[in-house]
Amino acid sequence: MKLNVLIRHLDSKEVSGFNDFEITGITNDSRKVRPGYLFVAIKGYKANGHDFVEESLRHGAVAVVSEKKLSLDPKIPQIIVRSSRKALSNLSCCFYNNPSKKIDVVGITGTNGKTTSAFLTKSIIESAGHETGLIGTIEYQIGKKVIPAKETTPESTELQSLIAEMVASNIKFAVMEVSSHSAAQHRIDDISFKTAVFTNISAEHLDYHETIQNYKDAKVRLFEHLKKDSFAILNADDEYGKYFADKTRAQILWYGIKSNADVKAKICDESMNNTMIKLSYSGAEIDINMPLIGRHNVYNALAAAASALSLGFELETVKQGIETAPVVLGRLESISCKQGFNVFLDFAHTQNALETVLHTLKNLAKRKLILVFGCGGDRDKEKRPKMGKIADENSDIFWITNDNPRSEDPMGIVEDIKAGIKPGRPFHVQTDRYKAIEEALAEAKDGDLVLIAGKGHEKKQIFKDTVIPFDDKDVVKKILSSNSS
Repeated sequence: MKLNVLIRHLDSKEVSGFNDFEITGITNDSRKVRPGYLFVAIKGYKANGHDFVEESLRHGAVAVVSEKKLSLDPKIPQIIVRSSRKALSNLSCCFYNNPSKKIDVVGITGTNGKTTSAFLTKSIIESAGHETGLIGTIEYQIGKKVIPAKETTPESTELQSLIAEMVASNIKFAVMEVSSHSAAQHRIDDISFKTAVFTNISAEHLDYHETIQNYKDAKVRLFEHLKKDSFAILNADDEYGKYFADKTRAQILWYGIKSNADVKAKICDESMNNTMIKLSYSGAEIDINMPLIGRHNVYNALAAAASALSLGFELETVKQGIETAPVVLGRLESISCKQGFNVFLDFAHTQNALETVLHTLKNLAKRKLILVFGCGGDRDKEKRPKMGKIADENSDIFWITNDNPRSEDPMGIVEDIKAGIKPGRPFHVQTDRYKAIEEALAEAKDGDLVLIAGKGHEKKQIFKDTVIPFDDKDVVKKILSSNSS
């Protein structure tokens, strides 16, 4: 695409050294620049892209977008904008010919439940015979093509590229998780959402957003941009539901268990493997046997059901999609175990998520509930004692171990967690995650439940100077196999 066409709609731009080059790609990462690329210099959280402009030119960039005037070769076009992040989103949308206008996109945001709600929504749509794209925490899916996810919601350039690839593959629906970071950093600004879903809010990512208000306002941006003929799917039982309703002009569809919602569920029966619910909508009722456990997963199923209904699908399709949904990796995932006790993995890494999962399992445990958990380094420190308190109050035996300590001293993280535990309460500290899991499994007896929390689907552990392969599921299976042989 010609540079002139590409920059035509940018806000408040100043152009110098203009040459109407053919642009072959766009990136804000100087390492990804190829000949003919447009480089967008972004001032990031840890690095400033303006410091890498010269490197991008050496790699073949033919033009630069920046937030300040740079001393460049006068033959290099330089476009100065007020916000490079907004410009990157706008340019990416234009470069890929606004692909979200040609596909129905469902965006799901909230602190917890995004991934499961996304997989359930995808399953419902696919049960009606429609191939569906997915962009989320675990992976990105385009038909049979599966791409491991680097982040929940990718940068706007990759996001537009993925949606464009879905359109080219004749996919009519896409489901994507929308992180607070992506909203705050304008990655989703130029995505046209047919439906947007709000799951819930509790304190998270305050190391980045600083206050719960900033975090909430980042989430709500998804709904502020919706058009009048779009749908906002809101949790009627969450205290922030009304706040989101007041911020959107879209049609609202409420879902819930306790409140008077449009899409409502009654929990009829619960077991170790599934939950029977009666779902009601617009005067009709249907029984659904969910292959998921926990009240939080009933909310996730309701969010998915409301999303599908907003897209025009029938209740029978909702039932079929939920009942045949695949296992979501690391989301209260049961590990096959012949030892007489049950083992679950969950991604719970916030106090709210950990408390929710522990409550679910506590109601199902015949004997003791055993927990292994930790907290990530270089992340919100305020939640650490809160998670210690939740472990103290909701498990019978628990191990504090490493999550992803990153640049922090693991024992410093442990001390932060311990601050929330009652004096005299017995517990175990084992910073070697493998050994902590091994010790917890050795403690388990018939009828016990073991929860390995925090990492879920992740397949690596991040330390200060190294990243090692680490998969909780593989570790559990290896230990159980060794114990049974």
